[in-house]
Amino acid sequence: MLKARVLPALLGAGIVLALLTVLIAAAGKPIGESFVIIVQGATGFPRTEAFGPADAWDVVLHDITLLVLTGLSVAVALQAGLFNIGAAGQLLVGALVAAWMGTQTRIPAPLHLPLTLLAGALAGAAWAFLPVWLKVRRGAHEVISTIMFNYIALYLTHWLVVAHLKDPASDAPQTPAVAATAQLPMLHESFLQASWGLGIAVFVALGLWLVLYRTVWGYEVRATGANRDAADAAGVPTARRMTEAMLLAGACAGLAGAVEVCGAQYRFFEGFPSEYGFDGIAVALLAGNHPALVVLSGWLMSALRSGAYHLHAQTGAPKEIAVIVQAALILYVAAVYLRKRRVEG
Repeated sequence: MLKARVLPALLGAGIVLALLTVLIAAAGKPIGESFVIIVQGATGFPRTEAFGPADAWDVVLHDITLLVLTGLSVAVALQAGLFNIGAAGQLLVGALVAAWMGTQTRIPAPLHLPLTLLAGALAGAAWAFLPVWLKVRRGAHEVISTIMFNYIALYLTHWLVVAHLKDPASDAPQTPAVAATAQLPMLHESFLQASWGLGIAVFVALGLWLVLYRTVWGYEVRATGANRDAADAAGVPTARRMTEAMLLAGACAGLAGAVEVCGAQYRFFEGFPSEYGFDGIAVALLAGNHPALVVLSGWLMSALRSGAYHLHAQTGAPKEIAVIVQAALILYVAAVYLRKRRVEG
């Protein structure tokens, strides 16, 4: 059993190293020096005068937080047989609602931060409701509807931040800064982006792992995703479980937006980083849709991306190297999964 798990992981690591070597060589960069730079960008070691562990971990831990939450958004929906491509839109809506909530200074200070985060999560869940309703009631494919809702969220939040929620003290299309009582503390005094939102993300991942694999509700959600017809025949309320899973997925993505507002950006602005919603798809697939493994795959993706960007900044190598390696990893995971299904079938 252990051999069946370890060998694919080692082979995957070998594929990543081999592909990185080929891509670096194709870019005309020295292989050994480039690997040192990638490791430095992911960990901060070896330290240089301009770049050290604090700089590297600030970026990596910030990205892990968002990738874990958006990865959970995709993973939970997939467990119920739904492909949530709408995490980007849910993140945007959650971020905007959290930015508005964070400026409401009449809320008592001890409740301001939790209510702001909760508002962002609820906004993301609300944005996921109509696509899943269309799925279970009208048979509309959730991939199409969630993609459409991404664009609606993009232009709706742009209009709101320009026409109604714009900071009157600024010419830029952005909301006022959230109050200090609605800001997440940093993980370390030297960090500028990595906040205690990481702890929230890990807590949510572990909580979802327990719920999905240790409760009747989680079993019914997974049964629905594995075979909806069989689950229906067994008496599982599949339409309800799909709806609940999609709402939970939207809440995770909305929480990601709220954490980004409260822990890094402190406001919503035009061009808010919603690409983490799409990156969450890769994180979920690499983790096999397992909530606990999403934390590990989120770290891998964020470290790889940070190292590739650092390599780009230092040597001019294409920053798309990280995207290519991520794609290869997903293809490898899919191949392992299909082979396993064929053997078991």
